[in-house]
Amino acid sequence: MVRSTFGVARLALALAAAATLALIGSQPAAASPTDTPTATWTLTNVGQRICIPADQSWFTYFWITIDGTWSTPIEVGARDLPPGTTTSLPHAPIPPGSSDGHTVLNLVAMTLPPLPFGVYQSELTASDGVQTQSVPVTIQVQETWGCAWGSATPGSTRSA
Repeated sequence: MVRSTFGVARLALALAAAATLALIGSQPAAASPTDTPTATWTLTNVGQRICIPADQSWFTYFWITIDGTWSTPIEVGARDLPPGTTTSLPHAPIPPGSSDGHTVLNLVAMTLPPLPFGVYQSELTASDGVQTQSVPVTIQVQETWGCAWGSATPGSTRSA
C-alpha cells in the first residue's frame, strides 16, 4: 500500500507540473531588456564632403535627410569634428513626420577653424530618443578649395 500511495503522489506531482507548464506556455512572453523596437526611419547617407584650403577658417553646412516615418521629434547634430569647430542648427529638432530620403529636412551649419592639411572624418547624427544613427562626413583640408571627383568620399556639400 505504501507503494501505491507513493505512485499516486508521483502521478499527482507530474500532473501538477504539466498543468503549470501548460499555463506558463499560454501566457504571452514578456519583452526582454534587449528587445528594442526596430527603427522605421533611416538617416540617409548622401556622401557629404567638403574640400577646403589649409590654414583658413571656413563656413559650411551639411544636409540632414531621413527616409521613413517617425512619431517623435528627431534631434540632429555632428560629432568627431575637428577641434575648435562651432556648429548651429537652424531648425531643430525635426518634428514627427515622414520623408522619402531625398528631401533636406534640416542642416548642420558649422564654422571650421584654420586646419592643417589632412582628411578629417566626422559624423552627422540623428536620434529619436531610442535609437541614434550616424552617417560619415569627410572634411579634406588641402592646397585649394574644391573637391576633385574621386578624391575623399563621393558626394556633395555646399559651402558659403
